[in-house]
This record gives sequence, structure tokens and C-alpha cells, in this order.
Amino acid sequence: MLPMTPKCKGFSLIELLVTLIIALGLATMTFQLFHQNERVIRDQTLIMEMQQTARVVAAQIADEIRMAGQGVPVYASTFDPAPSEPVAVILGSSNASRIDFRAGLSNVETTISVTGPIDFMIGVSRSVSVASTAGFAAGKFVYVSGATTNSEWAWIRAEVVAISSATLTVIPRNTGTAETTIHFASSPSVTLEEVISIYLGSGSVRRATATSTSNPATPAWSAANEIGKNVTALTFTYYDAAGNIVQPASLLSRLAITRVDMQLTVVTAGPLSNGSRPSYSLAMRTIARNVRLRY
Repeated sequence: MLPMTPKCKGFSLIELLVTLIIALGLATMTFQLFHQNERVIRDQTLIMEMQQTARVVAAQIADEIRMAGQGVPVYASTFDPAPSEPVAVILGSSNASRIDFRAGLSNVETTISVTGPIDFMIGVSRSVSVASTAGFAAGKFVYVSGATTNSEWAWIRAEVVAISSATLTVIPRNTGTAETTIHFASSPSVTLEEVISIYLGSGSVRRATATSTSNPATPAWSAANEIGKNVTALTFTYYDAAGNIVQPASLLSRLAITRVDMQLTVVTAGPLSNGSRPSYSLAMRTIARNVRLRY
């Protein structure tokens, strides 16, 4: 007779169901925990990206406004008998949501290679030898400025009509006096006129440069580049040297501007986990270093 073996017992259906329910409960709790953490991380990432966008865009705008007037013969124009649009740093198209200004950010500059006096006549073409023609191009405008034969300072704004390896051919279009001939004592400097526009459009801060400044008050603009997204507000406030708010509606008002305050508001790129889209505002004060002389 064979020995009797103990009867093997397995898990009952109830035990399996209880185990399954416990496992599903633990898995659900773990999933919810990870999902909650993922939503918190995503929300924090959206907020940090929003704040970083505001800082980067505001810093770029402020840096460019600080350079407003670079390359413009501001010193020479202080001796003009009357204000002149071609040397106004802030353009008349500027307003509370847009700023257009002259600034030679590319630092394109050279000198005329002469050892003695040199004359320019308004409207008359003149070819001059220069130390370098790098960065200049036909159709662009340049400022020629320096000391005159009367130990004063003067400027002309001229259109470049031709260019070679060492020569610029220009036609003077504007000057700060009623005289039609400007006498420079020696080697005036030549700087490229550059105009920049920064404005808010379709939820993005955009930056454009002038493709033509034939009309010094209203340039023709290139296609704008986007420098910041998800922006809901961009405001510029203009001040004179005494701290008074100035509206850039007239030439005299724009010539008085020395400071520009900017406020920027950015929202998150998408809604947070609770459905909201918080905003972040940043204000910055900028002193344009080249718009007026400081004694």
C-alpha cells in the first residue's frame, strides 16, 4: 500500500481577488503620486520659462536702448542753429508700445583719408578715399562729422551711391546749417546710419532694422525677427533730463529724451494643471548714453 501524501491546497478565488484589489490600489496610488509630481514639475517649468523669457527679452531691449544714438553725430549737432530730424535719436513713430531709434550697433565706422581740408556740397556727388569700406553699401546713408575750418563742429548726412575697395561716393542730403557747403578742417569720421524698431505684435516682441532711410523720419523696415513669445504687454515711458514724462510726438520732445522706462508682461506658454495662465511683469529703467552731451 502506497503512503498517503498530504493534499496540496492552492489560493482560493477570494484570496486572489483580494490580492488583486490590493495590488491595483497600490498601483493607483503610485500612479497618482507620480502624476501629481509630473504636474507640479510641469507647472514649475512653465513658470520658470515665463520668468526667464521676461528677463531675457527685457535685458535685450534695455541693452539696445542704452546704445541709442551711437554713431549719430550728437556732439556736432549741439552746435546747430535749429533742431534737425536726421540726427534725432528717437524717431517720431515711437509711442507707448513701440520704440524706433538710431543706433550704430554694428560699429561700422571709418575716416576719410585726407591730410588737409575737405569740402562737401549738399546735393553734389563726391568721391572720397577712406581707411576702410567694410560694412558700407550703396543705398545706405552715412554721417560725416568733424571739426570745421572755423574750429567748430559740423555734420552731413549723405547717401552712399557707389563703393569700391577704398572709395566711397556719396551725395550729401542733410546738414545742420543753412549753408550748402560744409568745410571740414581735416579727416572727418564716417559712420553708418542704422535704425532699429522694437514693438509688440501678435503676442510676440519683434525687432526690425531699417532697409531704407531715404526719408529720415519714416524708414522702410525689414521683416521683423521674434525675440520673445507669449508677451501680453510692452510699454515704453519717455523722460527728459529733469525726470519729466515726455511724449515723443514732436521733434523738440524727442530731442529732450534721455531716459526710457520699459514694462513687460509675459504669460506662461500653456495653462497650468489648474487651467490658469499666470503672468509675470518686469520693469526696467534705461539711460540712453548717447542721446545728449553731459558736461
